[in-house]
Amino acid sequence: MHKIVVSTVANVSMEQAWARLSDLSQAHQYVPDLTGTEITTENKQGVGASRYVYSNRAPLIETVTEWHEGQGFKLKLHNDQDDTVPPLFTRATFEYALQAEGEQQTRLTNTFEFEMKWGAFGNLLIKLAKPQVRALQEQIVAGQRLYYETGNKAPRDDVVALLKAGAVDGH
Repeated sequence: MHKIVVSTVANVSMEQAWARLSDLSQAHQYVPDLTGTEITTENKQGVGASRYVYSNRAPLIETVTEWHEGQGFKLKLHNDQDDTVPPLFTRATFEYALQAEGEQQTRLTNTFEFEMKWGAFGNLLIKLAKPQVRALQEQIVAGQRLYYETGNKAPRDDVVALLKAGAVDGH
């Protein structure tokens, strides 16, 4: 299993951050290249809530597997054919976590965990692709910060500027 963890501090309270994060219909406001988000289950929040995220590729399904009210949640990424995530992964999860850093600051921490298809060949591929995968995770958390602070879709130029300013931590 591979893991990428990135974080940044947003200038919003925990309550404000949670209000934005817990609205599962808004991922396209901060995830690069997403064009829309559609909740596909009756429950809009909590374990079992599910959404389609749309981009120029086939839609991806994200289903909540853990829900920690006011603090974060974990999503399983999959497609509607089976539990795999095309084209590279046999398993992938994405966890969003919030932690107060003061009255008006919240640390946003995102953890992407994944298992590659194709065994040893897949592990070789990830060594080549990991910098791009990490860069995408950094763009997501930077976009989140901008969306949480403004309530507006994060413009790509602003995401890039935030990354160049060193506002995202990763390990």
